[in-house]
Amino acid sequence: MNGNEIKPDPMSLPYMRYTRLILISVGAWPGDAVAGRALRPRLYAYYLMLETAVLITGELLFILNQFHVLSFFVLGDVYIALSLSVLVMFRAVLSCFKRYGTIFRQFIRKFHLMHFKHKSEYSNQMYEKVNQISHYFTLFMIGLSVSGVVSFNITPLYHNYRLGVFRDQPPENVSAEFSVHYLFPGFRQEDFYLPSTLANVFISYICAFLICTMDLFLCLMIFQIIGHIKTLIHTLRNFPAPKKEKELQGFRQGNKAPIEVEIVKHFDDQENEVIKKIITECVEYHLFIVSFTEDISNFFGPMLAFNYLYHMFSFSLLLVECMQGQDALMRYGPLTMMTLAQLTQLSVTFEIVGSESEKLKDEVYYIPWESMNVSNQKSVGFFLKRVQTPIRVTAMGMTAVGVQTMGGILKTTFSYCAFLRSLNP
Repeated sequence: MNGNEIKPDPMSLPYMRYTRLILISVGAWPGDAVAGRALRPRLYAYYLMLETAVLITGELLFILNQFHVLSFFVLGDVYIALSLSVLVMFRAVLSCFKRYGTIFRQFIRKFHLMHFKHKSEYSNQMYEKVNQISHYFTLFMIGLSVSGVVSFNITPLYHNYRLGVFRDQPPENVSAEFSVHYLFPGFRQEDFYLPSTLANVFISYICAFLICTMDLFLCLMIFQIIGHIKTLIHTLRNFPAPKKEKELQGFRQGNKAPIEVEIVKHFDDQENEVIKKIITECVEYHLFIVSFTEDISNFFGPMLAFNYLYHMFSFSLLLVECMQGQDALMRYGPLTMMTLAQLTQLSVTFEIVGSESEKLKDEVYYIPWESMNVSNQKSVGFFLKRVQTPIRVTAMGMTAVGVQTMGGILKTTFSYCAFLRSLNP
């Protein structure tokens, strides 16, 4: 690389800039680690963790004090908010680990397809295709997050407006509604309506964007993994073939034309050297993909497992809440869709990684290994053995993240939903 050549920078891409800005706003962007320095979580990140811990305490106190007073559906609302708070706390803590910043830096500085687009025409095409998918997917996730924040807060605000809570002298014995319920000794939300409402909007923003944007960035990394796998498959499908000669046999069968026999020649020494280099590059490329995927699986595995637990618990409650009526549907509908979209996008995206990597073993077997020398044949055998295991991301090394797991969760969720509905017909 000469001095005048510009080094590829994935952060120049629009969708990467959008993601960075949102992660900065929720204290989850490892800027120091990406720049090559030690990860130092900002004070804002520590503040958000402290705020979430205080919020969880307040929600638990609210449940303990109001458990025998509130209806089943109001308690369901509080349980949903509590589960979201725990999910936010888990992710906020996760973003403070050194490994979190290391993965971000590796993805941006080494793994992104921008660093490989110059290698071939197909690599550039795959880079452009993945960029386009990532761009629209980012816009979709941002829109989904915004709709979740608005819908979660607009219904209580409209309800309170109809009750006259915003008047100079609000009516007596009016019970204001809040998007997030919490209670502290000497503090009631009804006594501090405006500060509580503003705090709830801020809490909703942090919750929606921290959860969705971390999932978004994880999906962006998975898109790049899929692009790398498809590039490797293309390389194997276009593996150099040995020279062929056609020999006409000197006999006929009746009036038929002479039989043509195709003779396959072995690679010569010079060709075997070229083949050796290509095989080595393919093996190293595969190891590169597997290594990064394992890093993601090892670090984000607990988060994915916690995601599945959250979906089983909260998705059934959200479905029950949506069945209350139109107002509840307006409030919980977008959150329900966001939860379902989060489950679907992660499961389907990770499933594609496994299904694409399944193709590698056939592609390796179909390369012309029979025309190679013994040394190259041994290398192909080693490569073939490695690709027998599909590339998959697992939740804590136990459950593969994919469509089958998603189906099991949805089935369990609908069973829980039917059970909860039977408790309050």
